[in-house]
Amino acid sequence: MSHELIMNSSTSKLGSYDWVKAKLSVDDDTRLTAPFSWPIVILTVTVAYLTLVQLLRCRAIRQMERKYATYMDNPYRLNYKQAREIMQLSLLHDFPFLFGFGTQWALIKSYGIATGTPLLVKTRQLANPATAGKRAEDTGVLIGEFLVGDIDNERGRLAMSKLNWMHRRYKILEGDYVHTLALFVLEPQLWIEKYEWRPMTYLEKAAQLVYWREIGARMGFGGIPETLEELAEWKTKYEKKHLYYIEANRIVTEATLQIFLRQTPKYLHGFVRNLFISFIEEKNVRDALGFPDPPAWATFLTTNFFRIRGFLIRHFFLPRLHSLDPLPKQGADSRYHRDPHFILFEPWYVADTWYNRLVLWTKSAKPGPEFKSSGYLPEELGPAGTERAKDSVHKQAEAMKEYVQRGGAVEVGCPFKFGW
Repeated sequence: MSHELIMNSSTSKLGSYDWVKAKLSVDDDTRLTAPFSWPIVILTVTVAYLTLVQLLRCRAIRQMERKYATYMDNPYRLNYKQAREIMQLSLLHDFPFLFGFGTQWALIKSYGIATGTPLLVKTRQLANPATAGKRAEDTGVLIGEFLVGDIDNERGRLAMSKLNWMHRRYKILEGDYVHTLALFVLEPQLWIEKYEWRPMTYLEKAAQLVYWREIGARMGFGGIPETLEELAEWKTKYEKKHLYYIEANRIVTEATLQIFLRQTPKYLHGFVRNLFISFIEEKNVRDALGFPDPPAWATFLTTNFFRIRGFLIRHFFLPRLHSLDPLPKQGADSRYHRDPHFILFEPWYVADTWYNRLVLWTKSAKPGPEFKSSGYLPEELGPAGTERAKDSVHKQAEAMKEYVQRGGAVEVGCPFKFGW
């Protein structure tokens, strides 16, 4: 009897052991063969990524505002060097596309001022299709030299001096200068406010005005309002008197439009023309330029394109790791060559290399001697024949250096007037 109990007990233990072993084996097999939960992984990664976007998107502007916290109550106390640092956050890091786009349209809208366009037609630099492309590229390069570059180094001073030399040959109303400056300040802000992934802060807007006031002083004109509100009010009043249609306005604007159309097939010219007009949202400006109202579909396309773009950047794209660097680089021969990624219409001053030709394969024009692929010096920029101004430009650049060393307009008390 006891023997049977012992046997039964042993059998029971063996049975229990076998059951546990079998159970563990089944569980192991289940773990090994269970399907991997990809939806959960994808959801987790997506949420983590979108959270990271939200955390990093505004980090740069928050850091800038902490750095200049003492100026937040009155950003007009900034000096132009501080203003340049703040402005470059918008220009090269957060909003390079719409900042550049708005600056380009500021120039186009300036053609509605009837006191300025007759001179542009007379010089034929914009009205002549053969020279309009170079004129547009040179304008972009010159502005880039002191917006992207350093206005106080040698190349920045030479670019500013060449710009002054070209302007002083003609009689231009001071009000026209101030109006163009107002457009360069306010137009990018308008586009960014309406369509970018975040609006500009008041610190950024005011810094832009502070820096452009310095540019205006070095171009030799005053009368620039002190605040953004005063500048906008001044612009409105000036346009009531000077913004109206004359044939010269249409000629210059049409020449600019033709540069855009060069890059598109002929069957798309009507489509592109309507999009071009839709970018000019103010009816009084369209009337002054000689353009009709755009069709509703063109306005719908452009408006929604920019809005969707801003939404996607804000919520789905990480901020760029480094600011853009579009400033042309100096070669071994001391001449400057442009990056093909940053040309507007024609490859002026782009080195003729296989890589640059590959980047520009969609463009009708390719780098070569006809586009001065040997590069440029700041004092050489501008219409053909103005290279003779080299000595005068260098002399003015030296005088500007002394002007800055004396404290500029802040200390001297008047704009730079050398050679005017």
